[in-house]
Amino acid sequence: MMITGWKPLLATEPLRAFSGGIFRCMIVLAGFVCATLHAQSPRPNVRPDAPRFLSDEISQEVRLPTSANNPLGWTIRVRASSLATADIMRVEVEFATTGGPTTAEQQFDLRLIPLASGHSPPQASVAVSLPLSISQGTDRVRLSRHVPKTSFGNLYQVELRADGRAIPDCKAVLGQPIADAEYSVYVNEAQQNAWHVLWVESDADESTFKESLQLWSLFDNPMPLMVASTPEQWAELGGGALGVGQLKRFQNVKMQNMPLDWRALRPYDAIMIHRTDWEAVESADSSVAIALRDWVHAGGVVIVRDASPPPAGAGASSSDAVPAQDALDTVSHEGVAARFDTFATMDEQTFVSQNPYADLTPERIKAWQAWFPTSAEMLRQSLREYPSSRATGRTGVRRRDDLAGMVIYLGPRQDEEPVQILQWAAVHNLMSWHRPRLTRNGAEPILGSQRFFQWVIPGVSQPPVYTFMGLLGMFVILVGPVAYRKTAKAGRSYLMFAIAPVLALTTTGAMLGYGVIADGFGTRVRSRQITWVDGATGDAFTRTRSTYFAGIRPADGLTFAADAEVTLYPDNQNQSWESRVDEHFETRGLVSATSEDVGFSREFLPSRQQRQFVVHRPTNGWGRIRVKAATEASAPQSPGASPKQFEDGTPFSGPDSIIVSSETDAALQELLICDEKRRYFFVAAVAAGETVTAKRISRETASKRMGDLYKRQWLISSNVGTGQTASQRNLNRGNNTTDLLTQQLSTIDSSTKPIDGVFENELQQRLQLQSDLPANSFIGLCDLTGDAIAISTAEPTDSIHYVFGSLP
Repeated sequence: MMITGWKPLLATEPLRAFSGGIFRCMIVLAGFVCATLHAQSPRPNVRPDAPRFLSDEISQEVRLPTSANNPLGWTIRVRASSLATADIMRVEVEFATTGGPTTAEQQFDLRLIPLASGHSPPQASVAVSLPLSISQGTDRVRLSRHVPKTSFGNLYQVELRADGRAIPDCKAVLGQPIADAEYSVYVNEAQQNAWHVLWVESDADESTFKESLQLWSLFDNPMPLMVASTPEQWAELGGGALGVGQLKRFQNVKMQNMPLDWRALRPYDAIMIHRTDWEAVESADSSVAIALRDWVHAGGVVIVRDASPPPAGAGASSSDAVPAQDALDTVSHEGVAARFDTFATMDEQTFVSQNPYADLTPERIKAWQAWFPTSAEMLRQSLREYPSSRATGRTGVRRRDDLAGMVIYLGPRQDEEPVQILQWAAVHNLMSWHRPRLTRNGAEPILGSQRFFQWVIPGVSQPPVYTFMGLLGMFVILVGPVAYRKTAKAGRSYLMFAIAPVLALTTTGAMLGYGVIADGFGTRVRSRQITWVDGATGDAFTRTRSTYFAGIRPADGLTFAADAEVTLYPDNQNQSWESRVDEHFETRGLVSATSEDVGFSREFLPSRQQRQFVVHRPTNGWGRIRVKAATEASAPQSPGASPKQFEDGTPFSGPDSIIVSSETDAALQELLICDEKRRYFFVAAVAAGETVTAKRISRETASKRMGDLYKRQWLISSNVGTGQTASQRNLNRGNNTTDLLTQQLSTIDSSTKPIDGVFENELQQRLQLQSDLPANSFIGLCDLTGDAIAISTAEPTDSIHYVFGSLP
C-alpha cells in the first residue's frame, strides 16, 4: 500500500493510496490526543507463561512483593485493563511459588483502591476486592475476574492483605494519572464513540489483514486529521500500526487466545472472524465457543469474513435479512461516495479549520493541495462506477439475528477495493444502531441519565405532600386560634414564646417521623426482567433492571451471580461532568468478586435512597416451548357444519387449538404463541414440564393482549427531587455531555433509536409498536428468577418478568 510518487492514478489506485493515508493519519491524531490528555503507560514486561490479555497494549501489570528480596516464598502478578472508559474491567491474577508447592492453605484479599489523580468524576470510582484462596500443595494457579467500572481512569493502588492486615512489600501502583481531569469528559466521549473491533487472526486471509482494516476505516471515518507533504510521507506516518494507545480501534488475537468468559468481550463493538473459525465454534461446546455465543446473545455483532451465504431460515429469532437494494444504493453511491465530496472540493480555509492541532505551514498546505483533493475526486468517481449489486448478489452480504445480537456474513473478498467498500457499506447498514456497544447495553455507568426516574419505585423516597400540608395546617390552627387565644384570655401571652417553639418542634418531628414510617424500615425492589429464548438450542439470555430502596441500608450489601455483568445506573440530577471535577474524591463503595458471586458493599444502597442496577446474564439450558397440532383440531370439518368463528364472530379456517409442551423449569402465564403461518393461540398458564391445549384467537385479540402486557408495568416519567426547572437544565454548563447514550444515537442514521438497550427495544417493538410477533415465536410472563433480587430480604413490588423467543 506504499505509494512511490504522485501521478494520475487508475480507478482503483487512488483508493489504495487514499485509504492507507487516511487510516494512518487517523492513527497519528489518535495518538496525539491520547498523549496530550491522558498519559500512556509503558508496555509491561510480561513473562511468556503469564496469564494473557487479548493484547498487551490494553493491559498493565504489577508484581507482588515489590522488593527484590522475597522472603514470602511466592509471587503474585496482577494484570488489569488499561482502558480508561467505564467498560467492564478484567483483572487477571497469577500466584506462583518460588520454592515448591505450598505447605498450607492460604487466604488473601487483593484490593484495587482507586486513587484521586487517576479517576474522574471524583465520586464515581469503585474499589475492588478479590478474595484469593490458595489450596495446600499449590505451586501455580491462575484466575480472572470481571468487575464493574463506573469512572473514567485506570489508576489504582494494589494491596495484598491476609487476616485483615497488609502484607509487607505487597503494595504497588497500577495505571496512570489523568493529565487533565477537566477534559477527561471529552477523552471519554472519544473513546466510547470509537468503534472497537476484535479481529480473530486466520492464516486464510493473513495477507489482506491490514488492507481490510484500512478500507473499513476509510469508509467509517474518512477525515484528514493529519497532513504530509507527499503520499509517501503520509503512508509512513502510521508506521503500519493498526492503532495506538487508548484510542486503538482494532485489536487482533489468535483463536486459541480467545477469552473463556463472555464479559471479556464486552468492551468490543464487533468481532471479525474468518469463516473457517466461525464454522468450528458455531456448534462446539468449548469454553471459547460458549463465551463467544453468550456475547452474541447479549447483543454482540460477529462479522464473518469470506463467508458463504447462511442456510435459509437459519437464526434464532428471525430469518436472514438483506439490505434493501434501494437503501444500499443510497448508502453506497450517495453516502459512501459523498463522504469524499468535501475532500474533493475542500479549499485551504476549510482544511485549516478541520485540522486545528496540525502544524500547517504554507509549504505543507501547498504540498497537500497538490495531491489530496485530486485523489479524493478520483476515489469518489471510482465508487460511483460500481453498482451495489456487486456487494449484494448471491454471495454478498447477509445478516442472521441471534437473540439480541447478530451474525453478518461478509461474503467472499473481492479484488476491487471499491466493491469491498460497498460490502462495508452493506455491513454498516445492517448493523444500524446495534453498532455501538453502549446503545446495545442501554446503561451508562459514569453519569447515567434522567431515565433513572422512569424506573423508580412509586411512592417511596418522596415527600407526602398532602400529609405535610395537613400537619402544617394543624400547627397554624394550634398556634393561632387555639394557643394564642387561650393565653391572651388568661393574660399570659408571654407563654407563646415557649408554646410556639414547642409546637414547631413537635410538628417538624411528626413530619419526619411520618416520612420515615410511611416508607418503612425494610428493603423494597422493583424489577423489570426480560428473558430472550433461542428455541433451537434452548439457551437464553436475561436482562434485569432493578431499583432498590432500603429504609435501613442492608449490612451485607447486594449479591449478584458470579457470571453476571452488573452495571450501576446513576441518578443523573442534570449535574454535568465538568461541574463535578472540583468535588472531593470518594469511592462509591467496594465490589467483591469471587468464583461464587459478585458482591456490592452497603455503601451502594444508602438508607432512604433509591439505587438502580442493570444485570445481563446468560441462562444456558433454559429450555424450550414446543407446539404440535391437536388431534381433534386436525379432523376435517363435517359438511353443513357452522364455520369456525372467533369470539367476535369473525370466521376463520385452520386449527382452533394446538398442543403446547413446556420443557423448562419455569411456570409461564398468559402465554401467546404465533405459529409458522402467523396464526395466534393463547393459554392462561403452563406449569413447568406441563402439556396443555392453547386456543386459537384472532390477530386483533392477540394485538390487544400484547398491548395489555406491555402496559402491565408502566414507566414513571416524573423526576424525583431534581431541584431544577426545564430552563435551568437547558442552561446547565456541559449539559450536552451528561447523556452519552442519547448523543451516540443522534449520530446514527436509523429510524429506530432505542434508549434502554436491545432487550427493552425488542420487547417494545413486539408488544407496543408492532403488536405482532415473528412467525414461530411466543411471549408470556413468568415469576422473577432467584437471581433477580440481590438482597434476600427485599420485598418485590410492581415487578414483572417477560419471556419471549422462538419455537424449535
